[in-house]
Amino acid sequence: GDLIVDLAGYKVKKAGKEVNLTPTEYKILFALCKYPTKAFTRDELINLIGNDDLDVYDRTIDSHIKNLRQKIEDDTKNPVYILTVHGIRYRFGGD
Repeated sequence: GDLIVDLAGYKVKKAGKEVNLTPTEYKILFALCKYPTKAFTRDELINLIGNDDLDVYDRTIDSHIKNLRQKIEDDTKNPVYILTVHGIRYRFGGD
C-alpha cells in the first residue's frame, strides 16, 4: 500500500510523506510490523513499551492505537494497517 515502515531507520511514510510518531507509537507500530502474523494483547504491548517511570494501563494502549490509526489509516473506521482481533488484540494488516 502507501504505508512504508522503515524499521532500521525509524521512519514511517504515508503516501510519500513522513509521518511523525511519538516514541510510544513507534514502539507499538514497529512491534506490529516486526511480527505481522502475531495478534498482540494489550498486556503484551504494555510490556513492549513499558517504562519503569510510567504507569501504562490497557486503555492507554487503546489511545495510542487510536492516535496511530488517525495518522496512518485512510479510514479509521475501516482500518487496513492496524487491525483489532476479537476486541482485545491488535495485529498488523499490511504487507
